[in-house]
Amino acid sequence: MTRNEIIKEALEWQGTRWQHQASLKGVACDCAGFVRGVYKNLTGTDVPIEADYPATWHLFQKEERCYNTCKKYLTEINITDIMPGDVILFAYRKSFVAHHMGIVLPNNKFIHADQDVGLVHVTAFDDTWESRMRYAFKFNEVK
Repeated sequence: MTRNEIIKEALEWQGTRWQHQASLKGVACDCAGFVRGVYKNLTGTDVPIEADYPATWHLFQKEERCYNTCKKYLTEINITDIMPGDVILFAYRKSFVAHHMGIVLPNNKFIHADQDVGLVHVTAFDDTWESRMRYAFKFNEVK
């Protein structure tokens, strides 16, 4: 797969409404479901995750669950090396584990399923989002 294919597929999810634990383009997804859905639609491989993860697990856990799951299926890269089509993980506070993710787009933007906005949308990397970045990955299949 190419980075352009990842970007094209990710952008097709724009407007998909946010719903915890969902992962279906045009219907509903959460941030993990969005990345899983893009990956599945491009590779045909479903990434299993715990079906019972609570929406607020990051408030009570110190386990890097998102990071550990991404490490199983993606290749970790340095945050400073991100390129369009890569997956970025965020934590909202320094004391929290990474619990939000999106896909990097060209022109200093990313796309993600945003609970606060209620849907998948494009966001610019500003100082706040850059300060929240914790980990970065690329799809193993990227050419």
